Amino acid sequence: MSELPSGTVTFLFTDIEGSTQLVRQLGAGYAEVLAEHQRILRAAFAAHGGREVDTQGDSFFVAFRRAKDAVAAAVAAQRDLAAHPWPEGADVKVRMGLHTGEPQVGEDRYVGLGVHKASRVGSAGHGGQVLLSRSTRELVEDDLPPGVTIRDLGERRLKDLQRPERLAQLVIEGLPDRFGPLKTLDVELARRRRRMYTGAALIGVAAAAVAIPVFALGGGGGGGAGQEVAPNSVAVIDARSNRLVGSAAVGVRPAAVTAGAGSIWVANTDDRTISRLDPSTRALQRTISLDGTPTGLAAGRGAIWVAQGLLGTVSRIDAEINDVTASIDVTAQSSSGSVAVDGGTVWAVFGDSVLGKIDAARGRLVTTGVAGAAPSGIAVGEGAVWTVNSAENTVARVLPETATPVRAFTVGRKPRGVAVGEGAVWVTASGDDAVTRIDPSSGSGVTISVGDSPLGVAVGAGAVWVANSGDGTVSRIDSVRNRVVATIHVGGRPVGVTVSGASVWVTVQAP
Repeated sequence: MSELPSGTVTFLFTDIEGSTQLVRQLGAGYAEVLAEHQRILRAAFAAHGGREVDTQGDSFFVAFRRAKDAVAAAVAAQRDLAAHPWPEGADVKVRMGLHTGEPQVGEDRYVGLGVHKASRVGSAGHGGQVLLSRSTRELVEDDLPPGVTIRDLGERRLKDLQRPERLAQLVIEGLPDRFGPLKTLDVELARRRRRMYTGAALIGVAAAAVAIPVFALGGGGGGGAGQEVAPNSVAVIDARSNRLVGSAAVGVRPAAVTAGAGSIWVANTDDRTISRLDPSTRALQRTISLDGTPTGLAAGRGAIWVAQGLLGTVSRIDAEINDVTASIDVTAQSSSGSVAVDGGTVWAVFGDSVLGKIDAARGRLVTTGVAGAAPSGIAVGEGAVWTVNSAENTVARVLPETATPVRAFTVGRKPRGVAVGEGAVWVTASGDDAVTRIDPSSGSGVTISVGDSPLGVAVGAGAVWVANSGDGTVSRIDSVRNRVVATIHVGGRPVGVTVSGASVWVTVQAP
């Protein structure tokens, strides 16, 4: 692989807008559309010297040595996307953002504010729109591709950036050039003010009854053969009867899931959103957009904490206002990230082995440590922090005071998920179709066979629950007898799992 461009570099971030609707429209055909979209974009990047830094789901992060090449690649990609004959009348719209800076270059990654700014520029736009930061515009406005001009959009406030950024849009001949308001803080604040004024004007008006949609499997049915939930949903299991009793539709490719602040929260990786569900009605309460791909999720201290591996950050979602109120830089961009909360401390571990300790009250990084190779999960309990290291087949015990690993225990092959409870540490081994139970005091382990390719694991309602991604099932482990006592079929590809009261919530992707 070629070295990352250094010196003055232009970053390009892209992602598909409306991917949730495309999945619902195309069903299984979405995978082919996603692959074709990736082929078109990669061809444009390669033709103009772009270096693909990372890709997750429907998003790309690409670096260019020259700003004019980045602009040319974006223009070519938008034209090719618009000209492509998509199946079933699909309309694949990709938003793009460019920013030029002088980032520090690490090992296969970039470090610095420029990465975050470029990502936020891209997130501010709409499908089919190409946005430029001030620095990129100044470099290219006198040397644009044929048929391309620039429209100034004024100064805008981007999330987590102190100073306003003057944004511009590429106007590409033959393509749409009028879009909705930018997704920036100044626009959102104006919307909130309008809603506030409208709400005040309507005080005293009688409220109409609103029907709340409930996503359920007829008659509160069980998990028998033939019953399964649709992809891009959360399955609901009654822990008392071990039966599948309902489901709720969420975003595209849901993965991490957690319970907190009276709700169920789901991280949707392909459309970079968080779904908030009412645990009683299973109704979707709110969809919260993010700047990066959510790869980890945890609840605590009245907030939801989101690890975003691509950005190397942990974002805080205020449960009162349903919006991101802070983002804490922990490391450079990475392929993955997981997060856990213990009292007033938030712990995050990223795929580049950086472990971060965050003060939840102040929203500040306290210290960092080094985890094992390719960490894929984190949990807190039994007086320690536990990180799963998938490249070493170990789970490490970390001292909370110093963020330092003090001992590593061997588990099964390809460990992915970890949970602490019932007096033990539980680690899924997707390569062995098993769960390893670790005694936190002695380090002795017990291997328990579960379903095919287990990923997520959670402890609650008097049991250990495992999402088996390969066979569409959830295993219930009796922690006293150390064996599976129930297998619940949910269908699709179960990934994440959490327990709230007597209900088990499992994210289900397309198989």
